[in-house]
Amino acid sequence: MANFVENYLTNVIAVLQTIQQESQAAIHQAAEAVADAIQNNGMFVLFGSGHSALIAKDAAYRAGGLAPVMVIDDIADGDTERMEGLAKYIFARYELRPASVLAVISNSGINPVPIEMAMIAKSGGFKVIAITSLTHSQSVASRHSSGKKLSDIADIVIDTHGATGDASVELPGSTYKVGATSTIAGSAILQSITVQAATLLAERGIQPPIFVSGNVPDSAEHNAALLERYRPYMARYQMAKLPPIVDTNQQ
Repeated sequence: MANFVENYLTNVIAVLQTIQQESQAAIHQAAEAVADAIQNNGMFVLFGSGHSALIAKDAAYRAGGLAPVMVIDDIADGDTERMEGLAKYIFARYELRPASVLAVISNSGINPVPIEMAMIAKSGGFKVIAITSLTHSQSVASRHSSGKKLSDIADIVIDTHGATGDASVELPGSTYKVGATSTIAGSAILQSITVQAATLLAERGIQPPIFVSGNVPDSAEHNAALLERYRPYMARYQMAKLPPIVDTNQQ
């Protein structure tokens, strides 16, 4: 029996090594932006559509993670990520602090919702980080009427170095592939940003706001203090009307 487990794990390791070698400069830029945001009372805001939402959620409210991290929920779980005009209604459920940074995670980088999330954030003066596969993005056309892709809009582009279509292992006797790498790559990138941003804050004489595992002694008081400090920054508000940042009638 062929060892396709080894094939897949070899592919994953190769992707991570490529990220280490070729995406590290962009990761450092992103970490600098995140550290600046936290130092200036902003948030590290994350958005992913469909399976990319898993990557965003994995970086928020977790042991060893930064406390001022907020996930913007994909309210349709990717079912409507090709729908132009939806992003402003997703964005409108949140009130972002001015110094915040938005990371948009999209493996293909071609669908309207993540593209417009980046556009809205940029129009509001926020720095935008894209976590995307340039190999995939550059091989297909944008689905947005502007013709732009996520990588065209972001201030910082971090390449996940995934294959077109994400799946990485060829099956014998089949035209289909299996074994996605985007989730592992995206999570590794976000954790790398977290580690470096925390290091930068410490070097600046700022205690990094890091959650401690709830499964170790004396963590409850530490985490409760962080939640008390940052929870007001993370609250959604009821959408009685569109805020100016997403109300096209006011622009």
